[in-house]
Amino acid sequence: MSCKVKKPLPHSVTKSELIEMYCNQFSEAKIRKQINEILKEKSISKDTKIIPHLEFMEFVETYGLPKGYYLDDSS
Repeated sequence: MSCKVKKPLPHSVTKSELIEMYCNQFSEAKIRKQINEILKEKSISKDTKIIPHLEFMEFVETYGLPKGYYLDDSS
């Protein structure tokens, strides 16, 4: 029987990783729409595969930490 260990939140993620992290909380369409809006506000192409750290943090601040992750303050 494995114990679920929380993972530290990564510095940045790809869109597919973001969807995977939040899929048990939001629909894929909502996640994709919201991250694309954040990228658009920052003049970053929505076609980008990797979400930069600050935009990823903005998503996390808006929607909360994904289940199973914790914020590592030591970095």
